[in-house]
Amino acid sequence: MRRFGVILMQDVPADEMLARFRRIEELGFDQAYIADHIGDFRAPDGPFLDGWSLLAAAAVVTSRVAIGPLVNNPILRAPGLLAKQAMTVDQLSGGRLELGMGAGVFEMDHHAVGSPLWPAKERVRRFAEYVSIVDGVMRSLGKPYTFEGEWYSVRDLPTAPGPVRRPPIVVGGQAPTMLKVAVSHGDVWNTNGQVGAPVADIVARTREQNDRLDELCLAAGRDPATLRRQFLLWDTTDALTSGVSLTELVERLSAAGIDDFVVCWPWVAEQLAEFEKLAEEVIPGLRG
Repeated sequence: MRRFGVILMQDVPADEMLARFRRIEELGFDQAYIADHIGDFRAPDGPFLDGWSLLAAAAVVTSRVAIGPLVNNPILRAPGLLAKQAMTVDQLSGGRLELGMGAGVFEMDHHAVGSPLWPAKERVRRFAEYVSIVDGVMRSLGKPYTFEGEWYSVRDLPTAPGPVRRPPIVVGGQAPTMLKVAVSHGDVWNTNGQVGAPVADIVARTREQNDRLDELCLAAGRDPATLRRQFLLWDTTDALTSGVSLTELVERLSAAGIDDFVVCWPWVAEQLAEFEKLAEEVIPGLRG
């Protein structure tokens, strides 16, 4: 069965953000995600709250919907700290965390925390170690965790009491290394297509990447069906702004191998009624 989630930009006061989380749950969505950046990439001078702090609050004001970052930002948090935050949110939510993991690409995040920009090759090597550490911590069953790598080290990290369950890891990215990490550590692979590209090109590229993931799974001795495929509908695939219907987008991307779909919370208030109509009238028929 297809799953449908929503990504929120944390660009309003905390009480309104929590109301949005509750509304997403009421509308029947499967996941509610936040972005994990230091500021709003659309309006750097605008308001933007910390994502992981909001997830902790969302965990206690919702009861069913899965919550998580799409995706976590390694520029802002060392892997050991992120693992502790993730365990805490999973505990608060009763096991509803979905742990999106990305490589971190925005210069503003580097500048804000005084980190030098990472060259592309370094970024992907860091990512592979980062995910390995977090996955290892989640599997430690409360035992201290140690890791020594090229870019990160963790020594005797306390892991008790551990998560309620090992949170599903959602690996976001399209580079070859990201696909390999998705196969080795991921439960879900997330993509968002190509910024500005026509829908037909995005569908074709997504099909190619899904075929490559199948090949990598088989080479690793993994059943490709155990790795779900998720698509973030935004930019030229945003059903509220692109002029392409959600039904068409879901049908074409499903044929390219996608299982799960994430829509954007409306960018402007005037789109809220259309967004809720999609949730109540269109999505139930698309679950399959």
